[in-house]
Amino acid sequence: MSELSISPYFPFRRINIVKQVVDETTSKAFINVVPDKRFHPVCHLCGHKVSAVHSWAQRSIRDLNLASTQIWLRCSYRKLFCSHCQHISIEELELFHPYLRVTRRLATYIHHLCKVMTVAEVARHLQLDWKTVKEIDKQYLEAQYGQPDYDGLRILAVDEISLRKGHKYLTIVLDYETGRVIHVGKDRKAKTLNRFFNQLSAKQKKSIEAVVMDMWDPYIKAVKKNCHRRP
Repeated sequence: MSELSISPYFPFRRINIVKQVVDETTSKAFINVVPDKRFHPVCHLCGHKVSAVHSWAQRSIRDLNLASTQIWLRCSYRKLFCSHCQHISIEELELFHPYLRVTRRLATYIHHLCKVMTVAEVARHLQLDWKTVKEIDKQYLEAQYGQPDYDGLRILAVDEISLRKGHKYLTIVLDYETGRVIHVGKDRKAKTLNRFFNQLSAKQKKSIEAVVMDMWDPYIKAVKKNCHRRP
């Protein structure tokens, strides 16, 4: 009878599983993986093939659970000297982000959980440090929303919210037609709104047809300075 293998659960092209051990007393499985040498090493920064191996390293990476069993990957990988980006980088194994201690698929699962659960709840559920959960969710949010799309803006809405007592404010800029928040700035001064307009190209500024806001002089001043149409 052939030995049971969990290899089908790890359909990653660039790695080979060389050993698997299940510790029934702790409900943990430890899987040793190494780079598949059929593939040329690739720099994770630029995606170019690299021939110069700087050194070898190893790290333990948490993966998705199998039922109630925690899965830990003991991953050996190469550090590369990339002549294209002139950096020493970790090879791309399509398995984990170089700066996280979890697999990409576990990170995606954590991000989806954070949409419906608090960071503390997700951390307890997966038995992870809450700081790890917070950092993973932060990276996903920055990737999705870190670079707002300013194309196609026609009507803006500008308002301020009180951050806390003592006249601490934030300036909020929205796409009036969709309700999408496109900018948040500190204070409610003219230069606060100017920072937003400075991120727009001349074409994007020209496409703005109207700005909805209260009669706050600093906002009026910034709009008149940056928009070709009357506010």
